[in-house]
Amino acid sequence: MALVLVRPFYRIHYRGRGKLPKGAFILASNHISYFDPLSLGIGIRRRIFFMAKSELFTGHGIFASGFLKACGVFPVKRSSADKGSADIALRHLYKGRIVGIFPQGGIVRDSGSFSPKAGAALLAAKAAVPVVPVFIYAPKGVAPFRRIDVKIGEPLRAEDDSLRSARKLNKELADAVRKLSEEIK
Repeated sequence: MALVLVRPFYRIHYRGRGKLPKGAFILASNHISYFDPLSLGIGIRRRIFFMAKSELFTGHGIFASGFLKACGVFPVKRSSADKGSADIALRHLYKGRIVGIFPQGGIVRDSGSFSPKAGAALLAAKAAVPVVPVFIYAPKGVAPFRRIDVKIGEPLRAEDDSLRSARKLNKELADAVRKLSEEIK
């Protein structure tokens, strides 16, 4: 349904969809606008269960909260290590689903900088699933009739479920997204 409503108004171009693994994985992307989850969901063509800041569930009323939950979005408290949201993400991954995370922790419009927090890498290491780096680029901003490029990178894996391995994976994720940004511009 969303595809039918969005396609006439947004020119979204995808590169690298063939790199997406079968089964469970974490989709880790830069975050340039509120439109990002929709642009990723349309192009991936599988349901993505996104983590979103908890304020979206409490500060916008019961209907907004219900809508987000119906779409598979679940809250994360960004100010702390949120064990509850980590458990939800792990349950989705263990069921073979995709979990979408914007590891910068919020919208960052500077497309040249990508400094991920460790959550995506920690979850990928614990669940033994790949993390797929993604770079979203909208040179003229996200608006109707403007081009949006989504570039998907090679899946990355942690060596094991150790903290050392998760830290290494987080660095690899940061490097991969930066490399995608250089290739797309």
